[in-house]
Amino acid sequence: MAKNPDPIPISSVLDSLMRSRGWSRRLQASRVEAQWESVVGADVAKHCRPVQLHDDGMLEVTADTPAWATQLAFLRGTLLDRLAEVCGPGLVKDVQVRAATARRGRGTGR
Repeated sequence: MAKNPDPIPISSVLDSLMRSRGWSRRLQASRVEAQWESVVGADVAKHCRPVQLHDDGMLEVTADTPAWATQLAFLRGTLLDRLAEVCGPGLVKDVQVRAATARRGRGTGR
């Protein structure tokens, strides 16, 4: 009769599955999105939002106006520190902030 192997922690099995399926990065990106207001504060979160976390650690952020994009870009170092503190070190390596583009076809301007 074969002896049963030692139990394996479920977290190890899940980590392995997540990595093999490429889901780890998506989970990490969702952590940034879920914690965004904790990272930047309520006022900034109303005007700026994370869009995508790339495999190289680059976080794309969209601001609703050029002024907010400039402000967040100016605070890039502080933002990176807060992201490491709240979401985990090494997750976000850089931040790229862009202003949202104006929507077309929103009336005639009359």
